Amino acid sequence: MSLNVYFSNKASLIKDAAVFSVTVAACTVLLIIACTAGKPAALVVTSPLPELILPQPPASLVLLPDPAAVASRAGAYGGDPALAMPDIGSAAGKAATVAMISSAADNAMPEQTVPFHGIIMQVAGRYEVDPNLVRAIIFAESGFNPRAKSKKGARGLMQLMPSTAKALGVRNIYDPKENIDGGVRYFRLLLDRFDGDVQLALAAYNAGSRHVRNYEGVPPFKATRCYIKKVLRFQEKFKLQAKSGFRRLA
Repeated sequence: MSLNVYFSNKASLIKDAAVFSVTVAACTVLLIIACTAGKPAALVVTSPLPELILPQPPASLVLLPDPAAVASRAGAYGGDPALAMPDIGSAAGKAATVAMISSAADNAMPEQTVPFHGIIMQVAGRYEVDPNLVRAIIFAESGFNPRAKSKKGARGLMQLMPSTAKALGVRNIYDPKENIDGGVRYFRLLLDRFDGDVQLALAAYNAGSRHVRNYEGVPPFKATRCYIKKVLRFQEKFKLQAKSGFRRLA
Protein backbone atom coordinates (compact mmCIF):
# COMPACT_ATOMS: atom_id res chain seq x y z
CA MET A 1 0.00 0.00 0.00
CA SER A 2 2.79 2.37 0.89
CA LEU A 3 4.56 1.50 -2.36
CA ASN A 4 1.60 2.65 -4.43
CA VAL A 5 1.52 5.96 -2.55
CA TYR A 6 5.23 6.44 -3.24
CA PHE A 7 4.87 5.96 -7.01
CA SER A 8 1.77 8.15 -7.08
CA ASN A 9 3.57 11.05 -5.38
CA LYS A 10 6.60 10.68 -7.70
CA ALA A 11 4.36 10.82 -10.80
CA SER A 12 2.71 13.93 -9.50
CA LEU A 13 6.08 15.65 -8.94
CA ILE A 14 7.21 14.79 -12.46
CA LYS A 15 3.95 16.18 -13.87
CA ASP A 16 4.32 19.41 -11.87
CA ALA A 17 7.94 19.82 -13.03
CA ALA A 18 6.90 19.34 -16.65
CA VAL A 19 4.09 21.91 -16.35
CA PHE A 20 6.49 24.38 -14.70
CA SER A 21 9.08 23.94 -17.47
CA VAL A 22 6.47 24.44 -20.21
CA THR A 23 5.14 27.54 -18.45
CA VAL A 24 8.63 29.06 -18.10
CA ALA A 25 9.41 28.36 -21.76
CA ALA A 26 6.12 29.91 -22.90
CA CYS A 27 6.70 33.04 -20.80
CA THR A 28 10.22 33.37 -22.19
CA VAL A 29 8.95 33.15 -25.76
CA LEU A 30 6.21 35.71 -25.08
CA LEU A 31 8.72 38.05 -23.42
CA ILE A 32 11.08 37.83 -26.42
CA ILE A 33 8.21 38.54 -28.84
CA ALA A 34 7.06 41.51 -26.76
CA CYS A 35 10.56 43.02 -26.59
CA THR A 36 11.13 42.55 -30.31
CA ALA A 37 7.81 44.15 -31.24
CA GLY A 38 8.54 47.19 -28.99
CA LYS A 39 11.83 48.11 -30.67
CA PRO A 40 11.64 51.27 -32.86
CA ALA A 41 12.27 50.87 -36.54
CA ALA A 42 15.73 51.82 -37.70
CA LEU A 43 16.03 55.29 -39.22
CA VAL A 44 16.66 55.25 -42.93
CA VAL A 45 18.45 58.35 -44.21
CA THR A 46 17.90 58.60 -47.94
CA SER A 47 19.92 61.77 -48.44
CA PRO A 48 22.32 63.86 -46.37
CA LEU A 49 20.88 66.84 -44.52
CA PRO A 50 21.42 70.13 -46.35
CA GLU A 51 24.16 72.31 -44.93
CA LEU A 52 22.87 75.39 -43.19
CA ILE A 53 24.04 78.65 -44.76
CA LEU A 54 24.23 81.33 -42.13
CA PRO A 55 23.85 84.97 -43.24
CA GLN A 56 27.10 86.85 -43.28
CA PRO A 57 27.37 90.21 -41.49
CA PRO A 58 27.46 93.20 -43.84
CA ALA A 59 30.81 94.72 -44.63
CA SER A 60 31.71 97.85 -42.74
CA LEU A 61 30.79 101.06 -44.50
CA VAL A 62 33.42 103.58 -45.47
CA LEU A 63 31.87 107.01 -45.59
CA LEU A 64 33.52 109.73 -47.68
CA PRO A 65 33.16 112.34 -46.43
CA ASP A 66 31.92 111.28 -43.00
CA PRO A 67 28.14 111.66 -43.33
CA ALA A 68 27.76 111.80 -39.56
CA ALA A 69 29.86 114.95 -39.55
CA VAL A 70 28.16 116.32 -42.64
CA ALA A 71 24.62 115.63 -41.48
CA SER A 72 25.13 116.63 -37.86
CA ARG A 73 24.70 120.13 -39.23
CA ALA A 74 22.80 122.44 -36.90
CA GLY A 75 19.11 121.95 -37.40
CA ALA A 76 19.01 119.12 -39.90
CA TYR A 77 15.65 120.26 -41.31
CA GLY A 78 14.87 121.72 -37.90
CA GLY A 79 11.69 123.46 -36.95
CA ASP A 80 9.53 123.11 -40.05
CA PRO A 81 5.97 122.66 -38.69
CA ALA A 82 4.71 121.56 -42.08
CA LEU A 83 6.79 118.39 -41.90
CA ALA A 84 7.10 118.04 -38.10
CA MET A 85 10.89 118.25 -38.04
CA PRO A 86 13.07 118.79 -34.97
CA ASP A 87 14.56 122.15 -34.05
CA ILE A 88 18.18 123.37 -34.27
CA GLY A 89 20.70 121.09 -32.60
CA SER A 90 23.08 121.68 -29.75
CA ALA A 91 25.94 124.17 -29.71
CA ALA A 92 28.40 121.26 -29.93
CA GLY A 93 26.64 119.98 -33.06
CA LYS A 94 26.77 123.41 -34.67
CA ALA A 95 30.47 123.79 -33.86
CA ALA A 96 31.27 120.39 -35.37
CA THR A 97 29.31 121.23 -38.50
CA VAL A 98 31.05 124.58 -38.92
CA ALA A 99 34.46 122.93 -38.57
CA MET A 100 33.64 120.18 -41.06
CA ILE A 101 32.19 122.43 -43.76
CA SER A 102 34.81 125.14 -43.35
CA SER A 103 37.70 122.68 -43.57
CA ALA A 104 36.36 120.75 -46.58
CA ALA A 105 38.75 121.37 -49.46
CA ASP A 106 37.35 122.30 -52.84
CA ASN A 107 39.35 119.50 -54.45
CA ALA A 108 37.56 116.99 -52.20
CA MET A 109 34.90 116.65 -54.88
CA PRO A 110 34.96 113.47 -56.98
CA GLU A 111 36.62 114.56 -60.20
CA GLN A 112 35.17 113.36 -63.49
CA THR A 113 32.57 111.15 -61.81
CA VAL A 114 28.87 111.75 -61.23
CA PRO A 115 27.19 108.99 -59.19
CA PHE A 116 23.46 108.41 -59.68
CA HIS A 117 23.53 110.62 -62.79
CA GLY A 118 20.42 109.13 -64.37
CA ILE A 119 18.30 109.41 -61.23
CA ILE A 120 19.44 112.97 -60.55
CA MET A 121 18.69 114.10 -64.10
CA GLN A 122 15.25 112.50 -64.08
CA VAL A 123 14.21 113.85 -60.68
CA ALA A 124 15.72 117.30 -61.26
CA GLY A 125 13.80 117.58 -64.52
CA ARG A 126 10.59 116.45 -62.88
CA TYR A 127 10.71 119.17 -60.21
CA GLU A 128 12.54 121.79 -62.32
CA VAL A 129 15.60 122.08 -60.11
CA ASP A 130 19.14 122.53 -61.44
CA PRO A 131 20.68 119.01 -61.46
CA ASN A 132 24.06 120.49 -60.52
CA LEU A 133 22.45 122.01 -57.43
CA VAL A 134 20.95 118.62 -56.57
CA ARG A 135 24.38 117.01 -56.90
CA ALA A 136 25.89 119.73 -54.72
CA ILE A 137 23.30 119.18 -51.98
CA ILE A 138 23.81 115.42 -52.08
CA PHE A 139 27.58 115.80 -51.93
CA ALA A 140 27.38 118.21 -48.98
CA GLU A 141 24.84 116.06 -47.16
CA SER A 142 26.17 112.51 -47.58
CA GLY A 143 29.16 112.45 -49.92
CA PHE A 144 27.03 110.34 -52.32
CA ASN A 145 26.71 107.55 -49.75
CA PRO A 146 23.18 106.09 -49.95
CA ARG A 147 23.62 104.34 -46.57
CA ALA A 148 24.73 107.45 -44.69
CA LYS A 149 23.11 108.03 -41.31
CA SER A 150 23.74 110.96 -38.99
CA LYS A 151 23.71 110.95 -35.21
CA LYS A 152 20.47 112.93 -35.37
CA GLY A 153 18.85 110.20 -37.48
CA ALA A 154 18.98 111.85 -40.92
CA ARG A 155 19.43 109.13 -43.53
CA GLY A 156 20.34 108.46 -47.12
CA LEU A 157 21.80 110.54 -49.92
CA MET A 158 19.88 113.73 -49.12
CA GLN A 159 19.82 113.04 -45.37
CA LEU A 160 16.06 112.91 -44.86
CA MET A 161 14.73 112.67 -41.34
CA PRO A 162 12.35 109.69 -40.94
CA SER A 163 9.41 112.02 -40.17
CA THR A 164 10.22 114.06 -43.28
CA ALA A 165 10.48 110.95 -45.43
CA LYS A 166 7.12 109.70 -44.13
CA ALA A 167 5.46 113.04 -44.88
CA LEU A 168 6.91 112.95 -48.39
CA GLY A 169 5.73 109.39 -49.01
CA VAL A 170 9.24 107.90 -49.05
CA ARG A 171 8.92 104.25 -48.04
CA ASN A 172 12.54 103.09 -48.30
CA ILE A 173 14.69 105.97 -47.11
CA TYR A 174 17.89 104.19 -48.19
CA ASP A 175 16.73 103.64 -51.76
CA PRO A 176 18.62 106.22 -53.89
CA LYS A 177 15.70 106.87 -56.23
CA GLU A 178 13.15 107.35 -53.44
CA ASN A 179 15.52 109.39 -51.29
CA ILE A 180 16.54 111.74 -54.10
CA ASP A 181 12.95 112.12 -55.25
CA GLY A 182 11.80 113.00 -51.73
CA GLY A 183 14.71 115.36 -51.09
CA VAL A 184 14.36 117.26 -54.37
CA ARG A 185 10.59 117.44 -54.00
CA TYR A 186 11.04 118.95 -50.54
CA PHE A 187 13.63 121.41 -51.86
CA ARG A 188 11.19 122.38 -54.63
CA LEU A 189 8.59 123.16 -51.95
CA LEU A 190 11.12 125.37 -50.18
CA LEU A 191 11.97 127.19 -53.41
CA ASP A 192 8.29 127.89 -53.99
CA ARG A 193 7.82 128.97 -50.39
CA PHE A 194 10.64 131.52 -50.64
CA ASP A 195 9.86 132.79 -54.15
CA GLY A 196 12.65 130.89 -55.88
CA ASP A 197 15.44 132.26 -53.67
CA VAL A 198 18.03 129.47 -53.69
CA GLN A 199 19.93 130.75 -50.66
CA LEU A 200 16.79 130.96 -48.53
CA ALA A 201 15.72 127.49 -49.71
CA LEU A 202 19.14 126.09 -48.77
CA ALA A 203 18.97 127.83 -45.40
CA ALA A 204 15.55 126.28 -44.79
CA TYR A 205 16.80 122.86 -45.92
CA ASN A 206 19.63 123.12 -43.42
CA ALA A 207 18.10 124.97 -40.46
CA GLY A 208 14.34 124.78 -41.01
CA SER A 209 11.99 127.20 -42.73
CA ARG A 210 10.71 128.49 -39.38
CA HIS A 211 14.07 130.09 -38.65
CA VAL A 212 14.21 131.63 -42.12
CA ARG A 213 10.79 133.20 -41.56
CA ASN A 214 11.62 134.35 -38.04
CA TYR A 215 14.83 136.07 -39.15
CA GLU A 216 13.27 137.20 -42.43
CA GLY A 217 16.28 135.86 -44.29
CA VAL A 218 19.25 133.53 -43.79
CA PRO A 219 19.50 132.79 -40.05
CA PRO A 220 22.65 134.07 -38.30
CA PHE A 221 23.88 130.53 -37.70
CA LYS A 222 27.47 130.11 -38.78
CA ALA A 223 26.90 126.46 -39.69
CA THR A 224 23.99 127.34 -41.98
CA ARG A 225 25.88 130.14 -43.71
CA CYS A 226 28.91 127.92 -44.28
CA TYR A 227 26.60 125.23 -45.60
CA ILE A 228 25.06 127.59 -48.16
CA LYS A 229 28.46 128.80 -49.39
CA LYS A 230 29.77 125.26 -49.68
CA VAL A 231 26.74 123.99 -51.63
CA LEU A 232 26.86 126.91 -54.05
CA ARG A 233 30.60 126.35 -54.58
CA PHE A 234 29.97 122.68 -55.27
CA GLN A 235 27.21 123.64 -57.72
CA GLU A 236 29.62 125.79 -59.72
CA LYS A 237 32.21 123.02 -59.80
CA PHE A 238 29.66 120.50 -61.05
CA LYS A 239 28.62 122.97 -63.75
CA LEU A 240 32.24 123.23 -64.91
CA GLN A 241 32.58 119.46 -64.92
CA ALA A 242 29.38 119.15 -66.94
CA LYS A 243 30.74 121.56 -69.54
CA SER A 244 34.11 119.84 -69.80
CA GLY A 245 32.52 116.40 -69.87
CA PHE A 246 32.50 113.81 -67.11
CA ARG A 247 32.07 110.09 -66.73
CA ARG A 248 28.54 109.28 -65.66
CA LEU A 249 27.99 106.73 -62.94
CA ALA A 250 24.61 105.03 -62.39
